[in-house]
Amino acid sequence: MSRGLFIGRFQPFHNGHYKAIKDILKDEDEVIICVAASQISFTISNPFSCGERIEMILRSLKDIRDKIIILSSPNTESNSLWVDNIVDTFPKFETVYTNNNLVRLLWEKRGYNVSKVNFYQKNEFNGTSIRKFISLDQKWDSLVPPETMKYIKEIEGEKRIKDILEIEEKLRDGAF
Repeated sequence: MSRGLFIGRFQPFHNGHYKAIKDILKDEDEVIICVAASQISFTISNPFSCGERIEMILRSLKDIRDKIIILSSPNTESNSLWVDNIVDTFPKFETVYTNNNLVRLLWEKRGYNVSKVNFYQKNEFNGTSIRKFISLDQKWDSLVPPETMKYIKEIEGEKRIKDILEIEEKLRDGAF
């Protein structure tokens, strides 16, 4: 049985992530989805909690749940300790799937196979753009799986992103 590791922040889980996981499963029997930066939430770059991101993924991948394992990993000050923590606490995997050059270097140094992830419409399917569209009341719901869109609405994620943006702007302008 082959197993790959796919690392992301999933802020939010979007159609590009969905398609990348489907592609990985063409080469692997299972994929471990690592929710990175698990300790960070309620910021404009990371508005959703780890549990909320896991819920988005679970709901959106219900058709392939028997082929995925979802785990989380907090950021650490030491990149090598971050890798060590994943190796020590996650089930065995052979290949890491990433397009992040630092992540690639870290895993290759540890002797792992690293493969690039196919990006689908990267300019459209990315968390930064989706969060911006939400904050500006622009159309975003077609950029995420329907289950993710429903969940974001259920937890009032649109309002949260707008509120966080307002707070962060006030902090930046010294209004607090």
